[in-house]
Amino acid sequence: MTDETMVGIDLGTSGVRVAAYDAGGSVLAAGSADLRAQTTDAWLDALARAAPPDLPEDPSVLAVDSTSGTVVPVDRTGEAVCDPLMYHETAPEQGDRLADTAAVRELADRGVTLGPTAPLAKLARLRERRPGAFGAARWFLDPAAWLTYRLRHPAGEPWRDLRTDWTNARKFGADVLDREPTWFEPAFEAAGVPVDRLPSVAAPGARVGPAASDLAESLGLAGAPLHLGVTDGNASALAMGCLSPGDCGVACGSTSVLKLVTAEYEPREALYYHRHPVEGYLAGAAFESGSLVEWVCDRLLGLPVAEALELAAVAPADAAPRFYPPGTRSPFFDAGMDAALAGLDADPDRSRAAARGGLVRGLATGVALAEGSYLPTFDDLVGGVERVRLLGGGGASEDGTDDGADGGSDDDGAYAWWDRLRAAVWDRPVVRVAPRTTAGAVVPAAVEAGVYPDAATARDRLVREVGPVEPACDPAAFAAERADYRERWAATGRL
Repeated sequence: MTDETMVGIDLGTSGVRVAAYDAGGSVLAAGSADLRAQTTDAWLDALARAAPPDLPEDPSVLAVDSTSGTVVPVDRTGEAVCDPLMYHETAPEQGDRLADTAAVRELADRGVTLGPTAPLAKLARLRERRPGAFGAARWFLDPAAWLTYRLRHPAGEPWRDLRTDWTNARKFGADVLDREPTWFEPAFEAAGVPVDRLPSVAAPGARVGPAASDLAESLGLAGAPLHLGVTDGNASALAMGCLSPGDCGVACGSTSVLKLVTAEYEPREALYYHRHPVEGYLAGAAFESGSLVEWVCDRLLGLPVAEALELAAVAPADAAPRFYPPGTRSPFFDAGMDAALAGLDADPDRSRAAARGGLVRGLATGVALAEGSYLPTFDDLVGGVERVRLLGGGGASEDGTDDGADGGSDDDGAYAWWDRLRAAVWDRPVVRVAPRTTAGAVVPAAVEAGVYPDAATARDRLVREVGPVEPACDPAAFAAERADYRERWAATGRL
């Protein structure tokens, strides 16, 4: 084993995580911090709080992953000209106009659907409503590219010859079916967005240059070789070991992200495709889930999620209402679709704890049913999914030593129950994977830098399978509901 080290930075939806690994996959240092706002200054503040003081000197690889679909408009030196256009924001008027153009329809035929949450729709809205900010922007970047070049360039230095990886480029309007993915220029012309304000598209893991900024110096990473990363969803897929056709993983956090490796692109209306960071394609779906459960627990019930899940675990299954998550990304592709509860029972004889537990059980079960509704479609694509890799929910640590859910905290049992519920609802063999999104971020870079000879070796060293997840009950108990739920989603969307 070599003495080379790797550092990954995960700029997620709700926080920032930083971890360093040796070539054997052991964690050398790790830290995390919550985001206090969605601005570039808040991102940097969280990064400073997340970065551990004992990061290794002279790492061989430094790579960043981030939430996809967010746009960071910056000037020529990388300073933000307005707040980021967040992934969850919608521009329905502009999205509808774009959807009616021949260019965007052609791009949809090639696997990239540009709806109301797409960066191009939000950039078209920025151009129309805030022309000053639109005109002041030299670059329109995804968060991973922005942070990569913020680490690369000293303050005040012009940013030139920028690149982004093809997984982050996809939602902006890159043709991922091309042998060499690049921007689909007719779509940008339809949106009125000059393509020369976008970075060029390159492979995940491509070398960028040394980290030379004051930010890099403050983190102890000055001089580290910077490489392009991937989206957080792709990083999670790699961290779950999804490399070969048929590999399937579900990352369950604020968003549920489902990934399936395929050898070929086979369009399905309810799925979107990424060009796999290594080889082949990643069929996927994503929808808001854990964040909604957390909101209900915190704002409506006044309970921490873990405590609410403990109540849910002992609540009668037949008394739980059913939850239908919103379809802002899939499978509905309808920004106006709201979350819904069905079968809410106002039983005056139920205790307050039982009522709370039943409500949260309904939320947890609805999320599991929504996730499982995609698995038959995955079966069709690869002739059957043998097992599902699960990166569980909770305040996941990056130390790789926990048993999957919450870094070994007191909340672990509650989140582990939710994962056992998933195994029963899905009726599939499920294996839990340690939460190592930052490890997934560095896999393509580590191969490019020669730390590992190939991606399979990187997976063997960096991925940690914790063990099988036993179903919380007999999966047959959910047979009728699985069918009913999938039928309901198919009727309202395009599953």
